Amino acid sequence: MKQTALTFAVLLVLCPSLFADQVTLKNGDRLTGTIEKSDAKTLVIKTQYEGEVTVEWPAIATIDSSVPLNVGLADGQMLVGPVSTSDGEVRVATKDAGTVVTKLDAIHVIRSKAEEAAYEAQLARLQHPRLTDLWGGFLDTGISVTSGNSQTLNFVLSAKAVRKSPRDTITVYA
Repeated sequence: MKQTALTFAVLLVLCPSLFADQVTLKNGDRLTGTIEKSDAKTLVIKTQYEGEVTVEWPAIATIDSSVPLNVGLADGQMLVGPVSTSDGEVRVATKDAGTVVTKLDAIHVIRSKAEEAAYEAQLARLQHPRLTDLWGGFLDTGISVTSGNSQTLNFVLSAKAVRKSPRDTITVYA
């Protein structure tokens, strides 16, 4: 009974690492956590104790993900599925196309499910902005005082606001 309880306790402690993403570096170090995002230069993995860790792509030997990631390739193709790498090749186990094998150099972006949802929301907001979105501008003031034969005091207040979206531009001057 004690041995069963001990085995269960060990499995319970190790279970989070069984379902976590793992990045192995070329120097042999391993990072375990959740892959958040990546561009062509770096990969961000969120670890339990260190928070977000950014790793340069050339330092990465292998990636192993048990959860589906959104992988964007340089040719514009988007793949969704668990990711594993070996020998410079990336394998994405998709639901529809099966396992897709590509070169590590072909990866343009990697995003977790949460990062992909945030990216799509931002993209939708840029394509269909509300009237209160995308404003920029300035407010300027000035004062001029002269004295001599006559004394004058001038105060100037000017403002400019611009809202530029992909479809239109609104400019307000005052």
